[in-house]
Amino acid sequence: MNRAFAREAASYTTPIFFGYVAIGIPLGLMVVNAGYPWWLALVMGLFMYSGAGEYVAIGLFAAGASLAEIVITEFFVNIRHIVYGLSLIEKCRGCKKWKPFIIYWLTDETYALLCSTEIPSRAEKGPFLGTIAFLDFFYWVLGSVIGALACNVLQHFNLAQYLNGVDFALSALFAVILCGQIGGGILEAKKAGKTGTAKSILEPFVPAAIGIATCVLAVLLFKVGLVPSSNIIFLSILMGIALIVIFRGITFYSERGQSAKTAILIALSAMILAGIVFAAGLFQIKTSGSADSAIKEKLPLSLVIVAIFICGAIIFFERSFSFLLFSRKEPPPLIKFIEKYIPSMIIAILLVYCFKDIKLVAFPYGLPAFAGLFFAVLVNLAVKNSMVSIFGATALYMILSAVMV
Repeated sequence: MNRAFAREAASYTTPIFFGYVAIGIPLGLMVVNAGYPWWLALVMGLFMYSGAGEYVAIGLFAAGASLAEIVITEFFVNIRHIVYGLSLIEKCRGCKKWKPFIIYWLTDETYALLCSTEIPSRAEKGPFLGTIAFLDFFYWVLGSVIGALACNVLQHFNLAQYLNGVDFALSALFAVILCGQIGGGILEAKKAGKTGTAKSILEPFVPAAIGIATCVLAVLLFKVGLVPSSNIIFLSILMGIALIVIFRGITFYSERGQSAKTAILIALSAMILAGIVFAAGLFQIKTSGSADSAIKEKLPLSLVIVAIFICGAIIFFERSFSFLLFSRKEPPPLIKFIEKYIPSMIIAILLVYCFKDIKLVAFPYGLPAFAGLFFAVLVNLAVKNSMVSIFGATALYMILSAVMV
């Protein structure tokens, strides 16, 4: 590919440059602030490369979550990537040796760019799309490494106390993503002409509402000593899947004139698994004597490295899934159901999980966190800029937390 086409491909990624570097910096700060070396941010970026997934992962690493919980959570956090390939199968046909790299570098923003980009008539498809995907990848790694090195410098000069609250960027990120997913559902309903009825208005909010409800229940069970902290996310996901399938899955299949047996089996399986996880958690609490005993220390670096490589392999599998299975056939209804309902439920669960340790009965009553969330949502709705929303909300949270101590 000649330089002119390379420059044109790069020009498409300019907004991503500012967004990825800006959002990658807080991730790097969180990595070092959690007690890990700066180069872990580089390893995560190179071998995991999943914005929200990396934020979730560092939170779980710092909390000392089990390897199984980390892997399962990452699978569900990135499950939306399974369906991304469906609309890129034709676009990536003929990309040859570039195709696996494009798949590996496929994120939300890169997916949006690749779907909307018109390839110049004389440009080679593979190098052109590959350049766009690679530059997005580079921007993310650059931002996270800058953040990690900056945190190292601050710690060296004993200024690390000014980083207290930077991890709120994760909560703000989830709030912004959730707004986008709900907004996308509303837009989809408008395009389909399904607006006006109470059902159509409430439909985009159902997965998020179920995710919030199940995670609040799991957190309450943790608070009263019935569920270990390490099981909150997994239990919430299983309960959420069961409820979503019960409330929407059966109708989803029926509307397409297909048997709802698959939906019923999924709901029953999820409920049985949730019961097993709950019973296993009770046994863990009984033997350890505490619902919070499993997360006193952060995950050792050796296990973190193992988790990164396993999660990276899973994410690549999810991104490759559609290309491998559906290049020549129509995807089954289950895949479409997952695309429509599961992602916003998972993000809602993770958002609630971020606040499991907030004490609502003592000053400041969680006010900095709720103010930060409100700010993130309000700004995102007003200016449609996730970078401004996340940075502004995190700064507000850090200021209020310092003032209200």
